Amino acid sequence: MTAPYQRRRDPQPMGQGWEAPAAAIGAILLGLVFAALGGLGVASAVWGGGWVWPHGTDTIQHALGGLAQGHPGRGLPIEQRRLVAGRGAVYGCVAVAELLLVSLAITGGVLIARYRRPGDARGGMASRSEATQVLGVGKLREAKTIIRPDLYRSAK
Repeated sequence: MTAPYQRRRDPQPMGQGWEAPAAAIGAILLGLVFAALGGLGVASAVWGGGWVWPHGTDTIQHALGGLAQGHPGRGLPIEQRRLVAGRGAVYGCVAVAELLLVSLAITGGVLIARYRRPGDARGGMASRSEATQVLGVGKLREAKTIIRPDLYRSAK
């Protein structure tokens, strides 16, 4: 007798399909925001009067708006605005921070794609040495027509 509500067995319970891309887009946007603010902070620490970092969500939004409009330091409190470096230094550091973020993301994506491919049969296959170690040479020779039918034809 079966239950009235049978559970559906999903072979890949990954969700609806939109969660992973939405999380990736959110992470990319968050990374771009923090890279821009980090570039502003580094430029101010090296060529300005000291480290600058906006405190609070509203200040972050105003500081990003100031960066986007060509006025670094706009939206920051007055005591931090005095510490901001010149426009060229700020935008140079922001560009370096953004390029560093993009290169790290590309490197991470390549490494993930290289070592974790969905549907790659090699992930569950034993290597030659592992198969020899587990089965032994004799068992492998007995099963050679099953393992590689393209190389060894059956005697039938």
